[in-house]
Order: sequence, then C-alpha cells, then structure tokens
Amino acid sequence: MGMQPSSHGPTAATQMLPTMPCAGKEEREMKGETRRSLTAQKKPLTRAEAVRAARARITRRQSLRKQRDAQKS
Repeated sequence: MGMQPSSHGPTAATQMLPTMPCAGKEEREMKGETRRSLTAQKKPLTRAEAVRAARARITRRQSLRKQRDAQKS
C-alpha cells in the first residue's frame, strides 16, 4: 500500500465556493409572480424560432419513443 498525505485523506475539507449574493434576491422578487405570468411577458416567437422549437419537440418525442421500445425488447 502506498503512503498518502493526510491532506488527501477522506476527511480533508473540500473547497467551497462563496454563495452568489444575487441568488436569493430574484426568488424573493418573483415570489408573487406565477410561471405563467412570466411566460406571458415574453414576446411571441418568430416563425423560424417556432419551427425550430416544433422540430425539437418532435425529435425529442421520437427519441423517447425509441428508448421505450428498446427497453421493452
């Protein structure tokens, strides 16, 4: 067995990143608003963006269907 420095042992402290100061503010400000009201504030999609999103949904659906079929067999 090799020798390992005590700093690399299982009890060594891990480096923690400081918390983001703005993380709690947004939640407090948005507490009264619902998710639907936030999506209603978005401007409508352009045709190209709508087509891209629709194709992504179709592709995702097909992929999930293939995964389920693969699990069955």
